[in-house]
Amino acid sequence: MDVTGSQGVQLGDGNVQINLFTGGQPRGPVVAGNIPQPAPAFQPREDLMAALREAGSGVCVVRAVTGLRGVGKTQLAAAYARDRRQAGWRLVAWVNSETTPALLDGLAVVADRLGIERAGKTLEGLGLEVRNRLEADGGRCLIVFDNVADPDAITPYVPSVGDPQVLITSTESSVTALGDSVQVEVFTDEEALAFLAARTRLDDEPGARLLATELGCLPLALAQAAAVIAARRLTYPVYLDRLRAYPAEKYLPAARGEPYPRGVAEAISLSIDSVAAGLYRQLLSVVSLLSADGVSRELLYLGASADVFAASPEELDEALAGLASASLLGFSRAGSANADASAADASTVTAHRLVMRITRERAAHDDTLPELAAKAVRLLYACIRSVGEPWQNRPAARAFVRQTSALTANVASAPDVADDKGLLNLRSWALWCLNKLADTPSEAVQAGQQLVADNERVRGNADLVTVMSQGQLASAYDAAGRPADAVSLGKRVLAQYERLVGPSHLDTTTIRHNLGQAYLAAGRLGDAVPLLEQVLGERGAALGDSDPDTLATGHALAAAYRDAGRRDDAVPLFTSVLAERERVLGPSHPDTLGTRNDLAAVYSNAGRLDEAVPLLERGLAEYRRLLGPSHPYTLTAGSNLALAYQRAGQLGQALPLFEQLLADGERVLGRSHPSTLTTMNNLALAYRDAGRLDEAVLLLEEVVDGLDRALGPEHPRTVTARDSLTRARAAAARIKAPEPGLSS
Repeated sequence: MDVTGSQGVQLGDGNVQINLFTGGQPRGPVVAGNIPQPAPAFQPREDLMAALREAGSGVCVVRAVTGLRGVGKTQLAAAYARDRRQAGWRLVAWVNSETTPALLDGLAVVADRLGIERAGKTLEGLGLEVRNRLEADGGRCLIVFDNVADPDAITPYVPSVGDPQVLITSTESSVTALGDSVQVEVFTDEEALAFLAARTRLDDEPGARLLATELGCLPLALAQAAAVIAARRLTYPVYLDRLRAYPAEKYLPAARGEPYPRGVAEAISLSIDSVAAGLYRQLLSVVSLLSADGVSRELLYLGASADVFAASPEELDEALAGLASASLLGFSRAGSANADASAADASTVTAHRLVMRITRERAAHDDTLPELAAKAVRLLYACIRSVGEPWQNRPAARAFVRQTSALTANVASAPDVADDKGLLNLRSWALWCLNKLADTPSEAVQAGQQLVADNERVRGNADLVTVMSQGQLASAYDAAGRPADAVSLGKRVLAQYERLVGPSHLDTTTIRHNLGQAYLAAGRLGDAVPLLEQVLGERGAALGDSDPDTLATGHALAAAYRDAGRRDDAVPLFTSVLAERERVLGPSHPDTLGTRNDLAAVYSNAGRLDEAVPLLERGLAEYRRLLGPSHPYTLTAGSNLALAYQRAGQLGQALPLFEQLLADGERVLGRSHPSTLTTMNNLALAYRDAGRLDEAVLLLEEVVDGLDRALGPEHPRTVTARDSLTRARAAAARIKAPEPGLSS
């Protein structure tokens, strides 16, 4: 095989070949993610760099860099990443990993730089594709997982075979279980003195030694001190006097898990005070309220239109550069092989977590936190306009959700700020994005539960905004496979809407539609069908038969007819909805794909396999292209296709597809999600048809138990699965029974 401009690995097993290629990658070294730029007077710490350069042969090398905050773990990892880039390694990837959303976003960037198709794909699926690529062909490749807070979150994405190098930075001691540990301590006396001399240009070793001792040789504190000394032309004794006199302890209490060496808070505060007021202070304060993974320049540029910063982009860049000179902000750059790019080219603005925390605490002490939080809220409202339809701009939607979550967490300790109605409304937009993305339902449920609880406390149960958030949570429950919770909450929400805005209001009709869908998922077809018929009539009369909302109800009603065994009603309704959705929304809109997929599934159930299989194959390919291979909608489309293959007697195609879908569903939705259990049920039936009865019985036992807990013992899917288990057990028993002997 001759593969030009690419590398490949070929694995064979019988007549099955799996070809994994790195085709589509840029030539030369590939850099992915925002690698922090070197800090001024960075100390190379060659002993630690040498330890990181040691790599085993032919195995995955994991290096865990641990230590207190502020000791320079990230700077060391960044220096090593730049070292590997200069050495010509094929891939150098940087992934911020403090939160799961940030981790998945970072892996998506790596996937993009590797040439893995990203458009619309589920983030978890992209992360696993990155892992698979590195396991197959990871020689001279480095991936850095920076600031890992939860080792379990990164474990699925850490290569376990092959020979890439993986570097993990964390303050969590448990991360050392993932690989060899390189412990990062504070600077040595010599490193501290060299650092201070390079930054301050002062020839006073005794004074530098006193200052280093006062600050515990912590790199972060030394950087803050050196920046103030250099900017104000101070001597070490003068700075040390001011440091000792600073009243930081009056309003900077010791934090649990944040054992500051003596003087760190004071040093950071002095650095903040050395920065001129105005734009500099506003920028630092707003950044401190947002994500520790960084804030894009594009978001900060929106500040002028959002009445946050009265400054042009050029003025913002100048202020950012000034804050960077004071070691209060830093820059990271999207993956690039250009090592000489200037700070002005950096796309992301970052701040050390201690700097962010102390800035927030000062704002709380000075009673300026509410004003700053309001600015951050206005900035993120301006960001909403760039999101549009979340499925069409998934990176922007994810960034908005991440920043909103960070803002919520960063003001949680100040109830008067956290309970601001503007922030609560912003969180509603973030929950709307999560529901529309539809690929992390558990995250949507968690966000929705917190939002509803806060709205109920602040606004009361009878407030319309509170009721709206309850409706969003009910939708999240439905997507997360919790139909009983969705129905219970949905009924309460409908009663409130009918009371607050009236039974004929279009918003009430929307809630009625959502409840009908929840009834459908719960298997309560006697409730679902008449309610959806009512909504279809209401929406058709008010909006027209071709309105997207009317078509959504038509699709849901057709699905209810299908589940009720009314095929003659389902097929024409699905057909008419499909035609209108293709005309109004386009043939590749997710809603259009959903109707086409469900119509094909009806054909499959009716034995019209010649019509069903081509439609299902086309639909699965479109879902994979649009939403990615692991999106819940893609998994449903794949399950319908595998089921059609099974009905057509094509078990050689059905079994591997079912097995892959089960693995993907378990990873994305969880093993107990009803959709995952449905795939497991279908795989079990395929095993049964293939004569693998013991495997079928084991899976069906798990399916029945799971559906019984998730949907209840009387749900039609639970009843059907229990019947399948009974028949599979009987078939297995017949095979195992001994042949009757001959009587004498």
